[in-house]
Amino acid sequence: MRRSVLRLSFISAICLSVPAPMVFAQTDTANMTTQELFEYAEDLRLGDGIESNPDLALELHRQLAEGGRAQSYERMSAILLSQNRLEEALTALRTGRDAGSRLAEMRLAIGHVRETFGDLSDPELGFNMLLAFTQTSDNPFARYVLGTAYENGIGTEVQIEKAREIYEDVAEEGFSLALRKLGDFERDGTFDNPDLVAAADYYRSAAEAGFGYSWILLARLNLELGRTQDAIDAYEAAIDADAAGAEAEYARRHFLGEFGNLSNRNFGARILETEAEAGDVHAAAAAVQLWERRSRRINSLDLEGVLASLDAEMRNGNQRATRALARAYRRLQWRIPNARARHAEIVANYSDQLGQSEMREYFHATYDPARHRQSRREAYDFTKTLSGDAFAQAARALRATEMTAFVYMLQRELAELGYYRGSASGTFNRNTLRATLRFCNDTGISDTCIHGPLTYPASMDIIEQLTERRGV
Repeated sequence: MRRSVLRLSFISAICLSVPAPMVFAQTDTANMTTQELFEYAEDLRLGDGIESNPDLALELHRQLAEGGRAQSYERMSAILLSQNRLEEALTALRTGRDAGSRLAEMRLAIGHVRETFGDLSDPELGFNMLLAFTQTSDNPFARYVLGTAYENGIGTEVQIEKAREIYEDVAEEGFSLALRKLGDFERDGTFDNPDLVAAADYYRSAAEAGFGYSWILLARLNLELGRTQDAIDAYEAAIDADAAGAEAEYARRHFLGEFGNLSNRNFGARILETEAEAGDVHAAAAAVQLWERRSRRINSLDLEGVLASLDAEMRNGNQRATRALARAYRRLQWRIPNARARHAEIVANYSDQLGQSEMREYFHATYDPARHRQSRREAYDFTKTLSGDAFAQAARALRATEMTAFVYMLQRELAELGYYRGSASGTFNRNTLRATLRFCNDTGISDTCIHGPLTYPASMDIIEQLTERRGV
């Protein structure tokens, strides 16, 4: 594995180590013991020292399962899930559970809770299965997932206190994910005022227990607390732990001077450029985003080459690459040839990989500023078909795309609720202001709206209240 360049001195060269060659020789399985065959199937599944062959691994695990190795049903399900064969994966876990595999029983319950099986998932069934499983097993991961179900109301009502109780029990055993959750509670002030110092302690414990990403969370908190050197140390620990994105985030902060007099802009630029051009998605996303402002550009960056690497990753299903590429085509139209057409292709063909940014990219692709009146009407006609979180995301995206379209939506929604009388014009006139302030007063958000209903905080509160009333 390539040694992290950030552990070298600022002036040292970047060194690459040569990976061990893959083994491609055929293997005779006829004389293997059951354990040897299981290990060989796992090597094929994971590509551990030999060329990955999931189809052969699946067949070997099927033979092992039918021969009485119940654990292989769980391995079969993992392969089938990776191939999006959801119904077969579900069947494999059910069969494994019925054959006495506790691991298959646990994975089946967790899969339902996390909706791993798509439309075949039953969160309520999964919650009840997991609750029963944890009553006869002290498996920390199963108990942790049960805590997330209570925290987020998956298959049951939200019971945040119950979730904390479970996390605390599991954290006492040193389970890193539970320690991270407790850190989040302290950081966000879930039960009391935010306590960043306590959160930092939890994140450090989680990181030391093996959850590498917690080093990044600790680094961010240390910066908030003004502990610059501690933040640097935490980032370097995250890099040593191979935490995803640590190297790019650390380099970006150096480049932007966020470590104060300990920052090294040239060092940050060199690392971002090197990593981005080498195909690291996190570094590529950061380097391309920096191009949005003249003062932050790494002018020597091979922008087209980096965009091409992001495009390749997008076509392989990488969501981060898809979001970064869509943003680049939206924000750098002046620099990237055919940016609008390339952006439209992403929205048309890869919208399922855009995550939370899907609505924003959709409106950018479909909203035509040259025909405002028709575009804002079409945007609202789409938005009004939505409800819940989908409506809220669309409303926020519409505000970010075109303010007059957001005002048009606001007028239409307030008219539906009986607050606004007049035409929906997209102009925030006196009648719209009065209607909006009455709505804010009736919904208890007047303290925010009084500073201007179209300010960001007020708009977000208004969207939240509109979303709630659409569900009534």
